[in-house]
Order: sequence, then C-alpha cells, then structure tokens
Amino acid sequence: MVFTDRLILAVDWFIPVELQKRTATHWRARIFVISHFLGPFSAVAILGYLYRVLPAHDWVFWILCAFCGSFWTLPFTLKLVRNLYRPALFSFCVLTCISVFGSFFYGGVSSPFLPWFLTAQLIGFFYLSDRPLMVLGIIGTTLAAFSVAYLVNGSFPERVPVENLSTAGMLSVCAATMYNSMMAIYYAYVMVAQSALQQESDEHFETAAKLRIAKRDAEEANEAKAVFLAKMSHQLRTPLNAIIGYSEILLEDTEASEQAADTEELQSINKAGRHLLSLLSDVLDMPTIDSEHTVVKFRPVDLDDCLEDVVATCRNLISHNGNTFALEKDDELGTIETDEIRLRQILINLLGNSGKFTKNGKVSLRARRAEEGGSEQVLISVQDTGIGIPPEAIASLFENFNQVNPDLYGGTGLGLAVSQKLAQLLNGKISVESRLGRGSEFTLRLPFATPAIAVAA
Repeated sequence: MVFTDRLILAVDWFIPVELQKRTATHWRARIFVISHFLGPFSAVAILGYLYRVLPAHDWVFWILCAFCGSFWTLPFTLKLVRNLYRPALFSFCVLTCISVFGSFFYGGVSSPFLPWFLTAQLIGFFYLSDRPLMVLGIIGTTLAAFSVAYLVNGSFPERVPVENLSTAGMLSVCAATMYNSMMAIYYAYVMVAQSALQQESDEHFETAAKLRIAKRDAEEANEAKAVFLAKMSHQLRTPLNAIIGYSEILLEDTEASEQAADTEELQSINKAGRHLLSLLSDVLDMPTIDSEHTVVKFRPVDLDDCLEDVVATCRNLISHNGNTFALEKDDELGTIETDEIRLRQILINLLGNSGKFTKNGKVSLRARRAEEGGSEQVLISVQDTGIGIPPEAIASLFENFNQVNPDLYGGTGLGLAVSQKLAQLLNGKISVESRLGRGSEFTLRLPFATPAIAVAA
C-alpha cells in the first residue's frame, strides 16, 4: 500500500461513517482533519519566535498557546461528536479570537496574527455555509470587541517592538497562504467536478429531449400504421373472401358435373385463398393486439351454441385433408362471461392449425367444466393426430414470428401468438402438450366469470 493510501486511511479513522456516505461531505471532513493537524504547526513557529523575543511570558502568551493547542483536539472531537458542525464552529470561533486577541496585544494592525483573521472567515464560510448570518455575526462581534478595546485602551499595547515582529509576520503570511491555497485547491477541484457534472446533466437532458421527440414520432407512426392496417384489413379481406366464396360455388358446380380437372384447379385456388386469408389475418391482427388497442367486450355467451357455430365453420376446413372431426363436450356447459368474437377467433385458429397439420387423421374439439385453483373454469381442448411438435420448440411456441420448421409447418409464426394474447385478454391462457409424430393437444382455460363479475356475485 502506497503512502497516500495509508495517509487517507489514517485520516478516515477520525471521520464518522455518517460523513463518509456523500463524497462532498467526506472530502470536507478530510480537509478539516488534515488542516487541524498541520495548521497548528504554523502557530508553533510564530509562538516559538515570540517566546524567544518576549522579555516575559505572561497570561496573554499562554492563552494564545492554549488556544492554538486546542486545534489538535478537534479531529478527535469530530470522531466523538459524529458531526462536522460543532468542531467547525469551535475552530472558526477560536481562530477568529486568536487573530483579533493576538493582534491587539502583539503589534496591532502590523501583528503576525492578523492574516489569520481572513483565514478564519474562509473557514467560517467553508464549513458553516448554510448559516452565513451566524458567521457574519461572530465576525462583527469580534471586530466590535477589538475596536472597543482599542478605544478604551487608547492604543495597542506595545509588548514587542513592531520591528521585532517582521520575521514572525513573514512566517505567519507564508503559513496562512499555504493554508488558504489548500482550501483554494479544494474549491477548484469542486468547481471542476461540478462543471463536469453539469455538462453530463446537460447531455442527459438533451438525450431525454431527443427520446421524447423519438417517442412522439414513434407514437405518430404507430397511429398511422394502425389506420393503414385497419384500411388494408377491409381492402384485402373483402376480395379474398369473394375469391374463396366464388371458388366454392364453382366447386359445387364442377363436382356436380363431375369435371375432375376443373375441380382440382378450383380446389387449388380455394386452398390458396384460404391460406392467404389466414396469413393476412395473422399479420393484420398482431399489431393491433400488441398496441393494446384490442377491444374486449365481456357478455354472457351460451357456450354450447358458440361451440356448435365453431364446428360448423371449421368442419369443411378440417375435412379437406381427409380428417374426421368430432365435438366432445359435457351435456350442458352453460353460460360463460367472455367475448364471443375473440373466443371464436381463438378456437378457429387452433382448429385451423390442427386441420392443416393433420392428414387422414382425427381432430377433436373437447369442452368441459372443472374446478381449478378454487374457481370454476371451462377447459376447451383441440386435439389432433397430426405431425406433432418437437419438445425443444414448445417453450417458444407462442412467441411472435416463431416458426418451428418453416419448410414443414409454413405460416407466419403469428397464429399461436395471436391466440395466446387473445386468451390473456379473456383472463385465460393456452397450454400445449405434444409428441412428435403422434399429435398435439392445445387447451384453452377460461374462467366462467370475469374477476369483476365474480366479486359482484
């Protein structure tokens, strides 16, 4: 450990932990300790000179010695009282008294003690800056006492000829200059640190202003995107639905006339149209859900009727790949508080996935009521015997644009992400179990009532 590190450790021993928490206060306490160990040595030089030139060493001299020696006790006082205010106040008062008292008895305005009057003011305003009126009051009182003593006495006592004080005056000026320089260096360090801090603060404010502008621009761009997607949703879905509808009408006509070649081509058109509509729905729905602008309206929904409608909608879609489709549910599921449109969207999406990835197999839609976590829930499962999902892919299955195997599974990677977000908006969630090559089961869990309605009930 270098010498300076040892010196700092020794100085910090006098400084209470409370004063070491803030850097500025810590350094002020360090300067206080160092200056009150080194400062009194300048007094020793001055008093030693006076001891040699004085013909007699009376009570005035010994009072000055006692006052100067008291400075060495202040670092220990700081450690004892655990705050800087009282030792600093004592130091300021004593140094002010020494400078005025010593000047009165030894040389008057030519006294070697007079330069320390300015140093005392510096100490007062440095350590007691939060109480400037008190500092000015002590300085004014001391000067008043000095003036009164001069007026009462009629002159300054000539204990030592003024010409004999020139050497002591030079020593005093040099010592006071060194002391004041140390304080000035600290002030310069503080000003540089504050300047750097102010510059950094200005840079942070400038960055914050830029971020606010960027945030505003992003919000405006997001609004424009939302408007664009809303318009595109109508403009693209309408012709696609028309293509799908007309292809189905033509399919019925060609199947009736047994034109196999035309039937195959029309099936390709219908299949491509449905696929494009599915991709388009995922891409247009996801930004709306992510922006938290999706409107969810909780109303009583007859679950039996809702599931029947979903089955009717998806039956042809699932049977295209030669699959069988079954609905398995409790006899009476009853009424659930939810958003029927969003519920249908989730189930159609899950059934569409199962129908797409299952060929010549079976897709089942199962629904039942159950008690889970102390509340009544409805569990709706979509089970298939399709290609399944690798175990390592299940953890990230509901992330945006996540595709397990684009070449094998296709799609945008948004369908399941959209479904999971919609399920969360309905106060539910989707879980999945799957075995590669054996099929998958997606389970939607929903409460029978929304939390607000449940509390009201």
